[in-house]
Amino acid sequence: METKHNTVPATEENLRLAQDATPFNPGGLSPPHSVIVDGIEGVASVGSHGAYSERIYVKLNQEHPDLGSEFGTKHFRIETPGIVTWGHEGKTFRILKIID
Repeated sequence: METKHNTVPATEENLRLAQDATPFNPGGLSPPHSVIVDGIEGVASVGSHGAYSERIYVKLNQEHPDLGSEFGTKHFRIETPGIVTWGHEGKTFRILKIID
């Protein structure tokens, strides 16, 4: 049985970590946000995640055909809310932030 959630299209702003860390400002990370990526539930966040540059990180409850179960890249854009363009070939995935 599929669970219904209240969602909004994800953006870089609404996926940003409330508390992030960089090598210059180490510390703990806030929890990632609940999301649905191409119909698969998981969590995602945008931030430095302890590195030098901003990136998106996604961890899914099931394997995704392109992303696997864990995915991260600094080569991404969310120009249209809910659509992540990533990599150098312009691949995309749909992402919704769960707000319930």
